[in-house]
Amino acid sequence: MPIRTKDAARAWRANEDRREAEYIAAGAAQAQAAKAAPIATVGMFIDGFAPWEVGKAYKQYDLFLYNGMVGFCRQAVTSAAHQPPFSTGMEAIYGVRPAPDDNGVYPYVYNMAASVGMRVREGDNVYVCIQPADPLLYPPSQVAALFTLEK
Repeated sequence: MPIRTKDAARAWRANEDRREAEYIAAGAAQAQAAKAAPIATVGMFIDGFAPWEVGKAYKQYDLFLYNGMVGFCRQAVTSAAHQPPFSTGMEAIYGVRPAPDDNGVYPYVYNMAASVGMRVREGDNVYVCIQPADPLLYPPSQVAALFTLEK
């Protein structure tokens, strides 16, 4: 019996979701196994990381999910409720890697990283990174040596 086009399309879509989940899991696993500061774009694998936990002993470069972003430990730390990731004063402990939107544009987040060619949104403007930065402590509009405004 021949496979109908409609059935084939339905099967493709079902497998597409599975493949996407596998890619995300593989990307997250590879980033975690690297035991180095994660690449600036690792936020694209956001669904592959476990949530941050209070009281957990994290090793340097461990990755986690927190407030809808991928975070990582810049140094070994036992997490504490009164010192959550991405809070003021925790820049030396935690780094952040935001997830891109559907157009591949990353929101500017204090203490993130940016790589050459990466598109970063600040307000209504999109900037293109021309020099890498890690950590990025100023918005793209304030560091003309690192970003150009996308036209």
